Amino acid sequence: MNGSFGWWKPPGAMDLDISVAESLAAGNAGRHLDKRKSVVLPPSRLVDFVHNLLATPSRDTLKQLYDFVALYGRKQHSSQLLFFSASMPTLSLRLLDLLADHIVQLQSSHEGTASGSSSTSATKTGDSKSLKEAMELFYVFCKDTPIGYPSHAVGKLLQSQVGCIISSAMNGGSEDESMLKLQLLLVAVTLKINAGVRIYVKEMQRVKEFYRALTILLNSTEDAEFLVHSMTILARLVLSESLGAKLFSSKNVEQAFELVFTVLEGTWQDGNAASTSTSPVLVQPLHLQIACVDLLCDLAEQQSIVSRLEQHAKVVPVTESFLLAIHLNGNFEQIRVAMHYLSSIVALGPQFRKLVIRLMIEQDVFHRIMQVTLYPSKTIGILCARMLLRIISDDQRAMKNVFEPASKTQQLSPVIAGILRCINDASSVVQNTESFEQLCASETYQHSVEVCQVLAKMCEFSTVRALCVQTISLNQVKVVCYQKFLAIELTDAHLYLQTASLIQVESGQLGSVDPQSLLRFYPRLSINLVMLLANLMKEKSMNDKTKRTLNQFLQSSEVSLILGSAFFNRTDKEMVVNTLLLMQHFLSESNNKRFNALGLAEGIVNFGQRLTEATETLQSEISSLEANGDSQSKVIEKLQAEIQQALKLHQEAKNRHDQELKELKHKFLDQTRQKEEMLLKTREMYEAKIRELSTQCESMGQIMNKKLSTLQHREQLLQENRMKQSLLEDENNELKRKVQVLELRLEEVAQSHSVVAEEMKIRERELNQFREEMVALSTEYTSQQEDLQNAQNQVKKLQAELDDKESASENTYKELVLLAKAHKTIADERDELLQELENIREEVSSLESANLSIQSKLQERKEYSDQLERKLGRMEDAVSVNQNALDDEREKRRAACRDLDELRKAHRKLEGEIAMFEIRAAETRLMVESKDDHIRKCEEEVRQLSNEIAKHSKLQALIHQLSSGADANSIAGAYARDS
Repeated sequence: MNGSFGWWKPPGAMDLDISVAESLAAGNAGRHLDKRKSVVLPPSRLVDFVHNLLATPSRDTLKQLYDFVALYGRKQHSSQLLFFSASMPTLSLRLLDLLADHIVQLQSSHEGTASGSSSTSATKTGDSKSLKEAMELFYVFCKDTPIGYPSHAVGKLLQSQVGCIISSAMNGGSEDESMLKLQLLLVAVTLKINAGVRIYVKEMQRVKEFYRALTILLNSTEDAEFLVHSMTILARLVLSESLGAKLFSSKNVEQAFELVFTVLEGTWQDGNAASTSTSPVLVQPLHLQIACVDLLCDLAEQQSIVSRLEQHAKVVPVTESFLLAIHLNGNFEQIRVAMHYLSSIVALGPQFRKLVIRLMIEQDVFHRIMQVTLYPSKTIGILCARMLLRIISDDQRAMKNVFEPASKTQQLSPVIAGILRCINDASSVVQNTESFEQLCASETYQHSVEVCQVLAKMCEFSTVRALCVQTISLNQVKVVCYQKFLAIELTDAHLYLQTASLIQVESGQLGSVDPQSLLRFYPRLSINLVMLLANLMKEKSMNDKTKRTLNQFLQSSEVSLILGSAFFNRTDKEMVVNTLLLMQHFLSESNNKRFNALGLAEGIVNFGQRLTEATETLQSEISSLEANGDSQSKVIEKLQAEIQQALKLHQEAKNRHDQELKELKHKFLDQTRQKEEMLLKTREMYEAKIRELSTQCESMGQIMNKKLSTLQHREQLLQENRMKQSLLEDENNELKRKVQVLELRLEEVAQSHSVVAEEMKIRERELNQFREEMVALSTEYTSQQEDLQNAQNQVKKLQAELDDKESASENTYKELVLLAKAHKTIADERDELLQELENIREEVSSLESANLSIQSKLQERKEYSDQLERKLGRMEDAVSVNQNALDDEREKRRAACRDLDELRKAHRKLEGEIAMFEIRAAETRLMVESKDDHIRKCEEEVRQLSNEIAKHSKLQALIHQLSSGADANSIAGAYARDS
């Protein structure tokens, strides 16, 4: 087997190693065999995608990164995503800033598309999908990244997300619930481990509206995601404040516990299954259950809530179910949630740790959980190892019963063999890795580090330690440990066999690597192996020869160098404590303490010297950076002078522009006032003429009404006279008939009797009387004919008067024609005024183009200042590595930062002045538009006057028709229709 240790095979076990002779034969076989069996680690594709996105930010590169993250989200076996933020925090922060800017831009364009009606549904759907993908990527890379105080981009993102949440809650919900859930999730994840973000959110102007919106969401929905994310945000912001005491009362806390445990059990029913996200990145219900566990931990920051949680009825059954869910054949998502829950609840207090250990003993599941460290997905193995380290802790009394009786310990034998096999596989990875970055990105190496640490921790218990001694073939330690020296003697110093010791390989790398790399890398696997071997030496059943051999190996210079690197660790305090305890144990068990102390001191001093070299190199780089900073400060001073000059020129141009605007404004006001005066005069003239015409028309109408009434009266009299004449004619005819009858009778009487003669004379006298009456009637008839002739003469006089009125109406029509000509001149003047307004608009557009040119120049200055900011950012990253030893240099850098802040303030002031200039230009445009509206109103009034003139012309036509003898009733109806 190609590795540093040979594994002793127990009876019936597999052959897990090859002999020493075979190892030496492999070493003599030459370089060809080494190349054929070497394992070369591929570079991290995730880092490549991130660098590609930062170098060329576009939708295509963002889509490539999203597809890669989604692919590993479906495969669920990569630790690249899990440990990316922890291993590369600077790169992760740069990526978050880029994603934050992209999300803000997409969100603004999405809101504009949603408010406009011209965009198609396909465009809206594409923008919404791109926005969701960017937000999901931000969540993936933000959840484990220590942001601290948010940058400008992240701050803008938080403000936009808070504003969207407020508007959605106040408007009764969002059309896209998945978008609102993502917004809540983003705000919650940025608040998780970042106190600076919490301070930033609390200092927002709309923070009270934000709290109100979250409470509205809590009271208006039954959706588990809305409830969990809203309560998480409130718990992380106001739990320790007076508002938190009101929101998280005893009743509300109990409801929150009920919600969390119901979701963890998978029995929550909210009726919104159709709205569940199907994203390949945010796997449901994995991230919701993890969010519930985080909410539980956030609430448990209050001691009173911890006591309620400890007494809750569902803590024991849920913990027991999660312990049973962790096994080799378990589901990836269930195992992930279970380990997150157990790791979190153990950290809440010793009472919960004792509860977990008690349930492990009752259910006898520790060996099954240990098997999960060898899960096919190394990500699960790493997480399981970390969970076990939290559970085991330093308190051995609670864990002692887990390994008793001995039958339980024997169940761990296959797991220990598998862990040792993983460590052996990692040796080839260490030997063939070209850089520490690739080694840290290797899943095999990370997995071996974690499981080796778990095994070293378990070997503090005597039963497990005895089992490890039985499993590991310590008789081959001496040969394996010195194979490298044999190989060097047989070949040359550059030939490394695959069977070389892992500890010696990493110690050799520590001695040959660039000193600055020692500030970023620690041989964690070798350190844990040394801890493991040191714990194995405590076993009494180990024979003396093996113990002496192992003790001799642990006293070698390679091991002392490894312990020196652990002693100088600046990130893991637990590792330093274990190293000190290990050194104390070495010296206490040693007979020659000074000799052993000298060996340990040699390794510590060697590593310290390497660190000193790295520090000196870093100091020289810092001095060069300071020199560059001085030169950059001079450039900044020049830039400040140029900006001051540009500001001065801009102020002069602004003053000139303001003066020109004032002159144009005065001219425009004068012209407008003149036009208004002309319009008022014209309007008054038209109104006076219209009043005169209306009075004339009214008087003429009254006269015509009087004449019509007199004519009607005379016609009635004429009709009466005609009726009387017809009656008289009838009476005359009757009298003539009677005369004829009388004449006949008189003839008869004259013939018949002479006596009748006297009566005839009487009749003649009567006849004469009748004739006299007829003559009187004829005289009356002639007098009536004279009256009729007089009436006809009066009608002729009226006709003459109507002719006079017609001539007067013709004169009035001529005056109306003159008024139309005057209206035409006014329209021509209005066209001239519109032309002048168009010229003014062209002048305003030229001023706007000049403003745009000034803004482009300022943008170039801003880009140059951004370049300087990025250079200063790189300087800050280099200086922050050795921050504790370089306080004086940091003060100088802070001074440069203050100068840069002053420059930024001046730049912001310049931007504010430009914004004021744009506002004034907009006000000028508004004034021009108001004048256009006033002119349109004047045109509307002119049109109304024209309509009035048309009505009066129609009235004159009606008068003309009346004078020509038309029917009065038809004329009155036509006048009514026109009016």
